[in-house]
Amino acid sequence: MNSSDHDLCIVIIDDNVRSLEYLSSALAQDGVEIVTASNPRQGLDLVYARQPKIVLTDVVMPGMSGLEVLERIKKVEPATNVLLMSALNGDNTESEALRKGAAGFLRKPIPLALLRERFGQLIRRIG
Repeated sequence: MNSSDHDLCIVIIDDNVRSLEYLSSALAQDGVEIVTASNPRQGLDLVYARQPKIVLTDVVMPGMSGLEVLERIKKVEPATNVLLMSALNGDNTESEALRKGAAGFLRKPIPLALLRERFGQLIRRIG
């Protein structure tokens, strides 16, 4: 079954279930459907099936990194806005992610206000 055309689908991929719960509740709003996956392969399956406008993915996950998730999504659907998030500091993942087409990069723990602001900007841009 397809959701209504007015619903915006967001896929969140993170191997930390608590993080998924936090992000889902933080971003919940009318007209937005949030679908989560606790591993990258399941997340990509959701992306391919649901064709979300926005994907939020952790960088460090077992089996596949968030950068790999980004690359695979961009190959299939270049218009998808992919945001990456990581608790790691001092690495060059952020610049690499942006170079590969990420819509943004967030450092964990993500302040609630910043998270909502970034998603609000993306949602307005999508229209």
